[in-house]
Amino acid sequence: MVNKGQQLRTKRKLSASISGSCNLPLTRIEKELVDIGFYPAGADQVAIAMEHRPHELYLEILLDEGRCIHSYLLVTFEEKNKNSENSAGESR
Repeated sequence: MVNKGQQLRTKRKLSASISGSCNLPLTRIEKELVDIGFYPAGADQVAIAMEHRPHELYLEILLDEGRCIHSYLLVTFEEKNKNSENSAGESR
C-alpha cells in the first residue's frame, strides 16, 4: 500500500523540478529525476517514460526536436491503469 502523503510530496517535488526545466535539454534533469526515485521505463525520439514504483507514479515527458522538455504527464499507477482500460474499451 502506497503512502499517499509521500506520493503527494514526490509529485510536488517532481512538478517543481520539471516546471523549472521546461525548454531545457532532458539531460539537464535526468539525474535529478533518478535522485527523486524515478527510473526509466521506456523511451523513443519524442518521449521518455519513467516510473517511481515505491510511490506508484508514472511520468511521461514529451520532447521537442532538440530533445528538450516540451511537456509532461504525471499520474498514479491507478490513474494510468484506469486510462488504459478506458482506451481499450473504446477501441473495441
